[in-house]
Amino acid sequence: MSFSECQAIIQAKFNFPIALIQPYKLCDLKPMYGYIFEEYITNYKYWGHCDIDTIMGNLGKWLTDEFLEQYDKLFCLGHLTIYRNTVENNRTFMFPYNGKEVYKDVLTTPSIYTFDEVWKDNANICKLFEIYKKKCFTEDLSLNIACAYNKFHRIRFVGRNQSPLLNGYKIENYIKALYLWDKGNLYRYFIQNRQLVHEEFLYMHLQCRKMKMNKDLLEENIDSFKIINDKFTKKDFNEITLKTFPHIKKVGLCWHTQRLLLKKIKRRIKRLLNIENEIR
Repeated sequence: MSFSECQAIIQAKFNFPIALIQPYKLCDLKPMYGYIFEEYITNYKYWGHCDIDTIMGNLGKWLTDEFLEQYDKLFCLGHLTIYRNTVENNRTFMFPYNGKEVYKDVLTTPSIYTFDEVWKDNANICKLFEIYKKKCFTEDLSLNIACAYNKFHRIRFVGRNQSPLLNGYKIENYIKALYLWDKGNLYRYFIQNRQLVHEEFLYMHLQCRKMKMNKDLLEENIDSFKIINDKFTKKDFNEITLKTFPHIKKVGLCWHTQRLLLKKIKRRIKRLLNIENEIR
């Protein structure tokens, strides 16, 4: 649908004017989708939302029926959240927090409120599910890539009580690793104590990282590819062993942090110019 059609559908669900001016504001509304779009999901036990800068692994291997049935909500980060599809769950975002209907502030505030995940404030969907005794799974199973580096560093949510960092995140030291999507599975390989370590993840979140891709990956129906810090590319090896691992290319020339800095500088210049124009 078009953005204007989406605006109309969302506005029709609420009896007060909503401040949905830019598409990016939809991030705040993700926990409300079960209510807003309930007619689309009547035949499903679960529904969810994810960011577009993600690569999914083998969801079925991790999210079995037996596992799903234990919870009302899975995960507490905005790049992937799954909800049990019930009338009450889909309206939990409306429940009061400390006597206040926070969702009304979210919907009437044009700027980002970070309502969809654990972040700077307790007034978010995760806290609401917690205080109303919903069954939640909060372990971070993602391969979430930190924004502040050109090379891949995993940043993992461990909880505010487990991390010195604001908002409960822990950033791994750099690992010289191979990242591979292979037949629907998402892997990371690296050498530790002279052993080849093999890890699997639910999904990978690239956090606004600009990636390049060779069109051959699509045209040749390739079922596996490498993920390096600036591109998706064909495998250049037949098998991964202790002997072959050092010869596999794992890092590319990447300007990710420089691009973010330039973008930040441009925003500041634009803001200063707007202030100067207002003064005139």
